[in-house]
Amino acid sequence: MSILKVDTLQPATGARVSSAGHIIQVVQYADATNYTTSSTSAVQASQTGTFTLTNSSNKVLVTVNCLARAARSSASGVRLAIYRGSIASGTKITSGTEPQIYTTDSGTEQYSMNTLQFLDTPSAASATYSLGFYKHSSSGDVTIYGGFFNTIIMMQEVAV
Repeated sequence: MSILKVDTLQPATGARVSSAGHIIQVVQYADATNYTTSSTSAVQASQTGTFTLTNSSNKVLVTVNCLARAARSSASGVRLAIYRGSIASGTKITSGTEPQIYTTDSGTEQYSMNTLQFLDTPSAASATYSLGFYKHSSSGDVTIYGGFFNTIIMMQEVAV
């Protein structure tokens, strides 16, 4: 096996070296907790620990994977959102209000694997991220099933 050690890289004449767009660090948070609500307003599900950026000007690519379930009332539906900070005092960073899971079929419940992703500009040295969820007005209770399939929140620092 060979080892290459370099003190300085210098581009060829006329070439440009840029670190923009490169991933600097990746941190994954896994949560095995089940969260259930009958609220039509966002409630707290998984929340990460503090993610410290190497440069406060960089961006954070936030990816959330979760298993959600909606019980049927006249229909079933779950709304999901990513927040910077907690649900109570943070900022919703994903847009939209329509449910990511919705059905009017004759079944009693609906399960769905969901992925949400957002390129955030926290403009701070550190940040935490949360998954918020709530039910569609015509749905029964909704649940994030971390115990069946861990809820994963991945944070990737992206150089600008």
